[in-house]
Amino acid sequence: MNYLFRCAVLLVPTVLANFARADGQEIRRCDFELKRGCLSGYASVTLVKGALQRIESVVIWCGRGGHRKSQDYSCMIDSSRDDKDSSWSDDAGATVIANGSPWNPDQPDRMKVTIGRDVSIDFDEAQSLGRCGAGAELPRAIVIPAQSGACRVWLKTP
Repeated sequence: MNYLFRCAVLLVPTVLANFARADGQEIRRCDFELKRGCLSGYASVTLVKGALQRIESVVIWCGRGGHRKSQDYSCMIDSSRDDKDSSWSDDAGATVIANGSPWNPDQPDRMKVTIGRDVSIDFDEAQSLGRCGAGAELPRAIVIPAQSGACRVWLKTP
């Protein structure tokens, strides 16, 4: 009887995990901390049956002096396919998310997310103004690895 109880306790998390993914939802997330550039944060995507449904990212830059403190600056992105603030489209196997109200309407403000073994988030055409505090900007790209681990982050070159 004790053996059956232990087996049941071990199986419950597996059953619950499969039940939670019954709708085909998968969340991929990674964290990062870079001493060069003094920034940290995370990136997360929600996939439903392999299709991108939501992207979330927070990038925190150190304040003056390069030390973590209350004067850190951050960039935040939280967009989902059903929100009214962005438009989503597909382009050659990638999802392009355009900001509906960019800080500078004369320039593009969009992210490109490619889902494969890894998830690649390209911020090269995303405007930092409107999303970031003074002294902070979005990186050029963040890659969420297929296997759990730290994000790979590419910074924009000055």
